Amino acid sequence: MNRREFIDKLFEKAAACGIQECEAFFSSGESFEVDVLDGAIKEYSVSDSSGGCFRGLYNGRMGYASTQIEDEEAIEMLTEGVKNNASLLETDDGESIFEGSAAYPQVNTYDEAVTQIPASEKIALSLELEKLVKSLDARVQRVEGCGVNSFCGETRIVNSKGLDVSCKRANYTAGVAPVVSENGKVNFSFAHKFARHPGDIDIREVAEKSVKRALDGLNARTIPSGQYKCILRNDMAGALLATFAGVFSGESARKGMSLLKGREGEIIASECVTLTDDPLLDGAPASAPFDSEGVACFTKDIIKNGKFITLLHNRVTAKEAGTVTTANASKGGLAGKVSVAPSNLFINASDKTPDDLYAEAGDGLLITSLMGMHSGANPISGDFSLGAKGFRIEDGKIAYPVEQITVAGNFFEILKNVRTVANDLELDRAIASPSLYIGEISVAGK
Repeated sequence: MNRREFIDKLFEKAAACGIQECEAFFSSGESFEVDVLDGAIKEYSVSDSSGGCFRGLYNGRMGYASTQIEDEEAIEMLTEGVKNNASLLETDDGESIFEGSAAYPQVNTYDEAVTQIPASEKIALSLELEKLVKSLDARVQRVEGCGVNSFCGETRIVNSKGLDVSCKRANYTAGVAPVVSENGKVNFSFAHKFARHPGDIDIREVAEKSVKRALDGLNARTIPSGQYKCILRNDMAGALLATFAGVFSGESARKGMSLLKGREGEIIASECVTLTDDPLLDGAPASAPFDSEGVACFTKDIIKNGKFITLLHNRVTAKEAGTVTTANASKGGLAGKVSVAPSNLFINASDKTPDDLYAEAGDGLLITSLMGMHSGANPISGDFSLGAKGFRIEDGKIAYPVEQITVAGNFFEILKNVRTVANDLELDRAIASPSLYIGEISVAGK
């Protein structure tokens, strides 16, 4: 049977067996990955995935079930699964089915040209990227990873209250990780480029960026322990923000796992910090016209000039907090429950260049690598102690590379201590930041 027929029969069966309201969430996609090594294909995969999640209100509880097939047997399994799952729940978490928004934004998430790129062209591009990297400098010894990925997929939400929305997505990514060596010293780096349109990826730019970063870090040394003025390069500022992004979630606040619960209106960051969640950005990784509950997405500031404006919410967490949803409902997987997650989350850029930040710091450190995020960071308290690499800054200029150091601090304190934000925001990841001059930080070295 076709999907429309499947949905109609599923909803009819649900109503007949006492499910008061229900929703079908469908997700399908095709992904392509190729990794090359020494001019040959190392790994290659093409995968198709398709399935649906069915949730419904039964005896006042929201039950969930999922399937990868769409037939009569699946209809029986889904309805019984929802009833059984709902019957096991001891409390009502307040979930309900959404009737739909009045209007939905137009968002650039799909370019059919991505679906037209043949595998042979993606393989050739990967091989060319590796060749380029090796040709840029004799100190490039090998390439640890080099490849192109693409994804094309669709999400559709249909419910018993009349909602029927869908969104297609397509993206294209190229990445490479060169290893360089000089005088017995070895260093590596990584660079990638995300795009919605194939023509937006310049592999020479990716190659040059990756090699420059690797070479710049050669012959690094350690430094004495102490307090250092610190600048986080844009990718590391983004990585730190991603590690602690959960503190801005209404779901985390609901579970007592966010120190920001109930603090809306307070000053929690430097005046130069504005943190935005924007699902409507043209061509960005996590853009979408609606969230996982079917609520129309919109742009919102979480922090505005240092003031805490709002947590991110779905309909359940918003209701409990006495506010409205921010359209940040998310499903961690097809069978997962509706939770909360950011879309394109980023600290707004200024007009200052990274060089301006170096000059302002005068003497200090530029951090270009942070290690141990999963084990060295407490996502609730904000405390972290992480292995790091970077560069010593002297007289407002990059002086020499630094390694074998550990930086320790607190995410909430960093937000308060940001002195200057740079202009180098790159929205190639769902959570991003410009470079940040964050004042002094504790460094353990030699």
